[in-house]
Amino acid sequence: WIGRTLRSGTRVEFPGHIAVLGDINPGAEVVADGSILVWGRVRGLVHAGAKGDEAAVVCGLDLSAAQIRIAGEAIVPLERSGAVRPEKVFLKDGALEVEPWQSNQS
Repeated sequence: WIGRTLRSGTRVEFPGHIAVLGDINPGAEVVADGSILVWGRVRGLVHAGAKGDEAAVVCGLDLSAAQIRIAGEAIVPLERSGAVRPEKVFLKDGALEVEPWQSNQS
């Protein structure tokens, strides 16, 4: 559990799941063996499932990340048009997919 915004140059690694209550600014990195949940804006690098867990997910209120990785796959989110919305990134059939993150999902 990280209850603050992560600034440029900060790197957090954990052998489980990570929850961030704050933003991940450009230049900050969060690496977890499990999933990453961000109650804030992601503009840095996040890597869930760092040791190969393909079931790991990344969820955030605003995924404007420099790069999102899950297990061995990576994406750079596209510029969005329209309103910012919570999203979930997950691995499906060897490719990363992005979908709206809704309260009834796990």
